Amino acid sequence: MISTANSRRAQGGPAPYAWAMTVFELAIFMAVYRAMQPIAADVLSEILGGWFECFVSPEEVTDAAANMVARGWLVMVGGRLIAAEEGRRAARALMKGIVQILDHGTRLIDVALMMAVLRLTNGELDDGPF
Repeated sequence: MISTANSRRAQGGPAPYAWAMTVFELAIFMAVYRAMQPIAADVLSEILGGWFECFVSPEEVTDAAANMVARGWLVMVGGRLIAAEEGRRAARALMKGIVQILDHGTRLIDVALMMAVLRLTNGELDDGPF
């Protein structure tokens, strides 16, 4: 199966490689990781709704998070989510890819400024609490 930006993997189906997260899953992981404490799906839905500027239901977060827990990217603790080391490794590769996409030889934008605007850092996931 070929995945595109708008296609969804079959629910419960394996991803083609260990770090293959959807944009939505990456956003969930980053919100959980930045929370630094276990976080509930309803809080995540509010955060993600702000990031994506649309309504994100707690059920959508719960469905995606269930896949992420199954993949070892998140851990469920008392009905709340915490980031796992495997998720940090997967997200780190994707975040570094985003930096490269922004700067890929164009020299048209100041990547450091853009990253500050986006509130991302190239090394944010390098040294986690794990």
